[in-house]
Amino acid sequence: MPKYIDPTYDAGFKLTFGRENVSEELLIGILNALLCTNEDYEEITSVTYLNNERMAEWKDGKGIRYDILCETETHNRFIVEMQKFDQSYFIDRASFYVARGIAEQGYRGKDEENVGWDYSLKPVYGVFICNFNIGTLDSKVITRARVLDEESYKPIGDKTRYYFIQLPHFEKEEDECESLIDMWIYNIKNMGARQEVAFMRNNEIFKRLEKVTSVASLTPAERRSYEADVKNARDTLNQIRTAEERGEKRGEKRGEKRGEKNAQIRIARNMLAGGMALESISSMTGLSITDIEKL
Repeated sequence: MPKYIDPTYDAGFKLTFGRENVSEELLIGILNALLCTNEDYEEITSVTYLNNERMAEWKDGKGIRYDILCETETHNRFIVEMQKFDQSYFIDRASFYVARGIAEQGYRGKDEENVGWDYSLKPVYGVFICNFNIGTLDSKVITRARVLDEESYKPIGDKTRYYFIQLPHFEKEEDECESLIDMWIYNIKNMGARQEVAFMRNNEIFKRLEKVTSVASLTPAERRSYEADVKNARDTLNQIRTAEERGEKRGEKRGEKRGEKNAQIRIARNMLAGGMALESISSMTGLSITDIEKL
């Protein structure tokens, strides 16, 4: 077993940031580091984990299970996800998750004082950490998004915000990390592979990270869950690579056949231009007389 868990795996991420009475300090730390550049930033001092499983609202509908769903002391909600593998419609999926977080705040009928809901909402923040490049986004580490006026670029409301972190675009080495969010991203990306937690010397939050992610500190059940998730992820990656290799080989064979066919056609056209008999062209190129006549 490794010394530290790898937070780029689903189970590793939840064990790092999603354990009640264990991970709150780490979750608060990374959220504050990510949000501190916002003009309306309010420091998060506490989080409450919510039930991360949301049932479908209609019969036979598909439910949602968030990696981490939490609420701050000001009742702002955060959906925090780690995605290891690329998937189709990822931005649509992120939009759906945040939209569900908004829709769940509504209620039907009237409250105890016989007052109907007035559509007042608390913001929902979607934080999506991706171990792949999102093709529809710019090639940068962090993309911050919200609803804006297309002409003035001024925000319209503050109820939905998106933060996409693309780990492959983060190329800084340890001594190049200056901001706190750089340090967080560096550790998330590298601590599993390098089996070390960086920046512990002068920062208490990363000393806490080292303690929480130590494999030795996991319960037997947590360790089994983590090992199973790593195995499943590796199996999935192997299946993806095998399928890609087979697809490339099939593509190469098809390309070779097309290339040979095109070469035969070019030679046949030159022979036709030189007045050579169809039977001779067919014999030399392997094309049928019917194909040659079509030229």
